[in-house]
Amino acid sequence: MNPTRILPHPLWKTVRRLQSLECRFIMDGAQATGVELREPAKLLMYGTLTHDPLKAASVKLDGVPTVWMHNDFVAPLAPWFDRREAFSRFIHSESELPLHATVPGYAIREVDPATELPLVATILHACYDAPTPGTDEVTTWTKRPVFDPHAWLWVIDHKEKRPVALGIAETDTVNGEASLEWVQVLPAFRGLGLGTMLVQELVYRLEQKAAFTTVVVQVKNPCEPEHLLRRCGFTGHDVWWVLHR
Repeated sequence: MNPTRILPHPLWKTVRRLQSLECRFIMDGAQATGVELREPAKLLMYGTLTHDPLKAASVKLDGVPTVWMHNDFVAPLAPWFDRREAFSRFIHSESELPLHATVPGYAIREVDPATELPLVATILHACYDAPTPGTDEVTTWTKRPVFDPHAWLWVIDHKEKRPVALGIAETDTVNGEASLEWVQVLPAFRGLGLGTMLVQELVYRLEQKAAFTTVVVQVKNPCEPEHLLRRCGFTGHDVWWVLHR
């Protein structure tokens, strides 16, 4: 009933890895009160109805280098780790947006996966200071079962006749969940409403095929994506932490 609290990412990303994961339910008599998903040296997901996660955990976490943990359970564990990153996960489940928001001089166009994947990688690189996926990795995204060619969108600048913003989303039709994966606007074109234009168009398209749309954003992101998402109808207060040593 509340997917943003149960998992830190779309369900399909966990399901595809289940064969290689160790799954354990935390039991209180006949009732399941928690769940753990693990792979070697990593706790990928942890949730429990108890507010004493250290007591409920089956394995001591002092030997685990990476942990994903919901904000409700992170406080007693955080001191054990050297580096902590926080991510907010939001959900949109009602199409109350203008169907096709527009910005004069700009238009939405679908990405051509046959010819434009190198340009996708170039735009991503131009929007970040940190390393970003190259063409080879971007190409692998189009091979996933959740690839939706109608949810890879450019914003085209009519004057310069080139893409200045990019939106990529995925659609899990099996479980009814769509997810925004990338929403990028070139630095010189920020503040014009292009991000809102992209998100509204993506959500409109996605919710024709899925019951709800989710998105994950870094809490300390200088672009402050939370403001954009809430303007576009996303809700929620779930924060997930990635703890590293």
